[in-house]
Amino acid sequence: MRRIERVFVENLGIHGFHGLIPAEQTLGQKFFADIECRVARGEAPSDRMEYAVDYGQLCDLAHEVSASGPFNLIETLAERIAQAVIDTFPLVEMVRVRVRKPNAPIRHFIDHVGVEIELSRDG
Repeated sequence: MRRIERVFVENLGIHGFHGLIPAEQTLGQKFFADIECRVARGEAPSDRMEYAVDYGQLCDLAHEVSASGPFNLIETLAERIAQAVIDTFPLVEMVRVRVRKPNAPIRHFIDHVGVEIELSRDG
């Protein structure tokens, strides 16, 4: 039997200096991220943290990646977060990262704009 686990963080608030407009990179703004990890196992996990994906560490990792910027595009931010998750958590078979920008400098009334990136291990 193959088990699929889904470990996720939704609506993680991140402050960052990402964007193409100089004011975005000077003043910064808020972003929201969703991180979804898929873990495949042959058996149920033990009740020990070393056999799990720590969602607190997922949050810390997203904040660290954002702080390593600025990035011109939120596509870059999402890609870097996804790659960091794959590099950090060997249990993760696939990761999906969604980054939303609620205050995008466009002339239309919106709730937010965003991107979604999905990475999976080769094999």
